[in-house]
Amino acid sequence: MKKILSVIIAAAAAFTMGTAVFAEAEKTDDAATATISFDTEKSLEYIHIFGNANDAGLTMELTDKDALSGKALKLSESFKGTLSNRYGGFYLDSEDFGISNFGGYTMTLYINASSKASKATGQFEIFTDGEGWQSVNFLTTSAGSYRTASITVPANSNNTKIGVSFPITQDFEGDLGIFDDITITDNYGKAIANVGDIDTSLYQGPSGFVSVITTIFFILVLIAVIGGAAYFVVKTMRKYR
Repeated sequence: MKKILSVIIAAAAAFTMGTAVFAEAEKTDDAATATISFDTEKSLEYIHIFGNANDAGLTMELTDKDALSGKALKLSESFKGTLSNRYGGFYLDSEDFGISNFGGYTMTLYINASSKASKATGQFEIFTDGEGWQSVNFLTTSAGSYRTASITVPANSNNTKIGVSFPITQDFEGDLGIFDDITITDNYGKAIANVGDIDTSLYQGPSGFVSVITTIFFILVLIAVIGGAAYFVVKTMRKYR
């Protein structure tokens, strides 16, 4: 199945299914509304790796480094030599979200392509499969900064998979990119609810110790203000006796 997926992706440019958009993105936090936020291992249940993962050394892990907030998904590869299958990445399956297909749905995600990966590939691809495939190239000229990538599946299609791919063209070892906050919405703009991978502890404010110190400082300031006000009142009353 994985090899079949890869062959189809290689021929993706011949099809015209779906509409993909790439845009510059500020470093913001959409985890509260994202379908997949990548905060916990739960998110990995929805991420399916494809391609020549063994030979290419394709791996994925959660990391808090350079994440939008909380944690994010990092993809890496490590290989030398000639590969029969240079395509690898991950996809989402509609069945995992309780829907028969992604017809009419839009997937939006944040991607931070590695500057190192830009030396090994000229593109990052976002695709949808089913009756036909759409694969749109994303030149990694903005490597090192976040961009949003989105693809809309035609409403009348039976596409069951949407995903991303990095076609490596030469020997490569290192990070491909970081992905965060995937949101899937239907054609009415309603997002599929979070899969349960948000870790609220990652979004808390100052630590307990800092909070205690802040509270004590606030109380001391309050006492000083009240004490000053009381002193002013007493002094004023004595003045007019």
